[in-house]
Amino acid sequence: MTAPVGRHARTLRLFFALWPSEPLRTALAAAAAPVVSQVSGQAVPPGNLHVTLAFLGSVPGSALVPLFEVGGQGPWPAVELGFERLEFWAKPKVLVAMPESIPAAGLAIVERLWTGLERLGYPREIRPWRPHLTLARRVRRPPPDNLVLAPIARVGDEPPWRLALVDSSAHPEGPRYRPLADWPLT
Repeated sequence: MTAPVGRHARTLRLFFALWPSEPLRTALAAAAAPVVSQVSGQAVPPGNLHVTLAFLGSVPGSALVPLFEVGGQGPWPAVELGFERLEFWAKPKVLVAMPESIPAAGLAIVERLWTGLERLGYPREIRPWRPHLTLARRVRRPPPDNLVLAPIARVGDEPPWRLALVDSSAHPEGPRYRPLADWPLT
């Protein structure tokens, strides 16, 4: 891959994420649909479902290769993530699904990513990692207290998550996420 160089290099809005396999993405979207239908908001499209690990912000396209190298420094541990509880975050107006506990493997990935990213000059996120899956945006009213997400069983034979470097682009209907590179969790 060739990255643009010079002062006219394209700027990307990037983050590292746990990216679900297609079968898991389908199962997550199906489990989210009844929950999202009970809140007044915009469902996150299935193709945008992910769990953010490290947000980088605006990055020149010429800086992609070192980021690919950070992601390529596996092996990365497999992460088991369940989404047992729902939260409404009033300020960003989003409905999120969260695990009951933070997986140690996820914390290990976050720490290794930030170690590599800090060497490249990216400032570490000061807030602790809170794994979550955004289900709906622009939620206008909090969900009822008894709202629950249906359990999601393991689906398919492939590993459910991959580590991905993701590009976020703004569109009138909402953001679109596109993995630029991804790596297996083993």
